[in-house]
Amino acid sequence: MKNPKYIAVLISALAILIVTPSSIKAQGFSSFEPEQYDPEVNYGSYNYVQLNYFKGDHAGYANGLPSAFANGYNAAELKLGWQSTGRQEWQRLHNYPVYGLGVFVSTLGDSDIDSVVGAPSALYFFYGEPIARFGDFTFLFDLGIGLSYDFNPYDAAENALNKFIGSKVNLYFNGNMMLYYKVDENIDLSAGINFIHFSNGRSSTPQRGINLMGFNVGAKYNFNPMKSYTQYARPDYRPPIRPEYVVAPKSPLQRYGELQFLASVGTVETEPGETKAEDGSYDSISQQRYTTSTFSLEYAYLVTRTLKLHTGFDFMFDGSMENYHDNVPPGDVDFAGKFMAGYHVGFQYLIERFAFYYALGWYVYKESPTRGTWYMRAGGRIGLTPRLDAHVALKTRNGGIADWIEWGIAYKLRVHGGK
Repeated sequence: MKNPKYIAVLISALAILIVTPSSIKAQGFSSFEPEQYDPEVNYGSYNYVQLNYFKGDHAGYANGLPSAFANGYNAAELKLGWQSTGRQEWQRLHNYPVYGLGVFVSTLGDSDIDSVVGAPSALYFFYGEPIARFGDFTFLFDLGIGLSYDFNPYDAAENALNKFIGSKVNLYFNGNMMLYYKVDENIDLSAGINFIHFSNGRSSTPQRGINLMGFNVGAKYNFNPMKSYTQYARPDYRPPIRPEYVVAPKSPLQRYGELQFLASVGTVETEPGETKAEDGSYDSISQQRYTTSTFSLEYAYLVTRTLKLHTGFDFMFDGSMENYHDNVPPGDVDFAGKFMAGYHVGFQYLIERFAFYYALGWYVYKESPTRGTWYMRAGGRIGLTPRLDAHVALKTRNGGIADWIEWGIAYKLRVHGGK
């Protein structure tokens, strides 16, 4: 595994983060009298550290470099996680999920690839939701989203071979289907399959993205840091390592419908060789930056406590479209030539104040054929107020090819049902 120093540094950093606060706070507990201490069933914090190894292949190759990918990729990640107990209803609705922070290091292939594209690392947040539990086994879907770095971006003069990605920092996405086996109170072993994606949403080009598919194996150490506190107040008490899940009635489901208004902006850069000069000829080297925007009106209906279905209309603008009209200089392309409209259907998966957002859309108006016939918009929202959400999503073109990143605000207006 390349860059082992990163693993060592990260393990040391996490150890310091875990041990140091516990030691400091434990000194405060030392002044407590044993009779003041009243432990409850789920006393403490149910944490774990997990180390995973990844091995697999690339989902696609750039022209001229397939042999460099022949041996596939290798990667490792280290996670610090929290196991929920069900004290809050959203945790019970999602089958007592896990969540936390992780670090990721990788090598994409042989030395040629690492020198041209880079050996990506990432910092990310993850969320894992159990699908089923049976005996000592847990089947879980795990999603990690964050920022990746250690890339060698495209440069026309210094790194023209990198046809994959044009920025040093990119989005990191990792989806896993995992099977865990409980060995004892502290140890779990895991195995799974994964899909890893690096992209910048065409904010810098080239933007082919990097897609990795494979398997992973790992080990997880479960612990309860409250043990460091209680040893001073009640030495004979041992906090449980794993929680006892809270079981409680669900609140009544009150279905409702609402209108959602979205306004978002973004920025894109043209691919090398796609920028037109004023006379309409293509410049083989120059890249130019443009603004984008999306305005959506949709109707959403709460079907279950965790799911909304929606449908609506999208009105989109992409300044870079001036380069994609045949035999037309960019200065002659008016607003209509950069405007697109479509309709969509989709869903919003609700996790407390967060929502995973997905929309599948079809164009009804656009003057250039370059965007294909359909698109997707996938991302997330977080509630700022009961009516206002922050919105971040990736809009695609020709199906799954990144078009731009939407940064926006969504306003919700309830029209019927609920309270």
